Amino acid sequence: MPDASQLIAEAFLIVLGREVSPIELRDTARGLGAGDASTSRNALVVRLLSSPEPGKAHYTAAIRHGDSRTSVLRSLIVSPEFSGRYQRVAPQGGIVPHDIQLCELANPAKWDNPEWLALLRSMGLPDDKISMHRKGYEFTQLAYGLKRLGLLHDRVSIISVGAGHEAVLYWLANHVGRVIATDTYQGVWRDVQSREGDVGVVHAPRDYAPFPYREDRLLFLQMDGLGLGIKSGVMDVAYSLSSIEHFGGVGGAAGAIDEMARVLKPGGVLAFATEYVIAGPPHEETFSPADFDVLVKRPGLSLIGEFDRSVYSRYDYSAVDLYGNPHQTPHMVVRFNDTVFTTAFVFMRKS
Repeated sequence: MPDASQLIAEAFLIVLGREVSPIELRDTARGLGAGDASTSRNALVVRLLSSPEPGKAHYTAAIRHGDSRTSVLRSLIVSPEFSGRYQRVAPQGGIVPHDIQLCELANPAKWDNPEWLALLRSMGLPDDKISMHRKGYEFTQLAYGLKRLGLLHDRVSIISVGAGHEAVLYWLANHVGRVIATDTYQGVWRDVQSREGDVGVVHAPRDYAPFPYREDRLLFLQMDGLGLGIKSGVMDVAYSLSSIEHFGGVGGAAGAIDEMARVLKPGGVLAFATEYVIAGPPHEETFSPADFDVLVKRPGLSLIGEFDRSVYSRYDYSAVDLYGNPHQTPHMVVRFNDTVFTTAFVFMRKS
C-alpha cells in the first residue's frame, strides 16, 4: 500500500490530534499492509477510536451523552481542524462546488459555501437556512467580497455611508486598519429599525458593540452621505448597505455612489447593497432593473465580475409581507403589497 504512511499520519492527527511516532508508524504500517485493505483500514480506525488518549475521552463522552457514532464522525469531518489538515495533505483534493459570485441578488446558495458560512458565524449570526435573512447576507457578502479581493488586513481603510451602528462595522474594526462609520444620525431612523440612527453611537460606540472590538480602529461621524467631509482619493474601500435608496430616488442614490467614489483611491473598491424589484410595480425606495442599471454605470467605476440577476429564476420562494409579518424567516425576498423585491449587491472598482 504505497500511501499507507500518509493515511496513518492523517488518521493519528484527525482522531488523536497528534503526530504519529516513528515506531507507531512502522508497526501500524505492518498491520495495515496485511490482509484485505478495507478491513485493515477499518481496524486502524477502531484502534485509534479505542485509544486511551484525550480524543477517545472526548468522543466517548459525547456518545455516552446521547450522540450517535455517526454524528460524532460527522463532527470530526466538518471541523475546521479536519478541513485544514486535509488541505495541507491533499491540496489537490476536490471540494463540493459552491457559489462564489460577488455581484448578485441576495443568494441562498451562499449558505452552502463553507468559506462564506464561516464569516457569517464569525459575526455571531445564525447559520441555519430557516433563519436566513437579507441583513445577514449583506454583512457576510461584504466581508466575503473584501476577503476574496485581499482587503481584510491592517493596511486597509474603509468608509461606510448610512452606517447606523451595524454589527459589521465592529467586525471590520477587528480585521482592517481603520473604519469610518458615517450617517446623519437624525430623522425617523433614530426611533425605528433597532434605532439604527441613534446619535448616541457617535459619542459612546462601545455601548452599541455586539462583541469586543479594537476600539482605536473605529470612528463614528455625523455626516451626510451626499457630502462627505473626507478628502478625495484617500480610502481603500467605501460601502453602503441598504441605505442609498433613502437618499432621494435614482438621482440621490447615484449622487451617494459618486461621492463614495470620490473619496476612494484609484483602484479602490466600492460596494453597495440596495433594494431590487424582481416582480410587480415600482415602489418608493426600491429600484427597478432599469433604475439599478443606472446606478452600476457611474463614470469611473466598473463592476468586478458579472452581475447575476437571475437568482430567483432558479429558486422557488415566498415573499415575506413587510406590512403583515416583517420578522418572518427565511427573509430573502420581501414585498410591499404587489411589489416584490430583494437585495442587489455589487462590488465595483474605481478606474
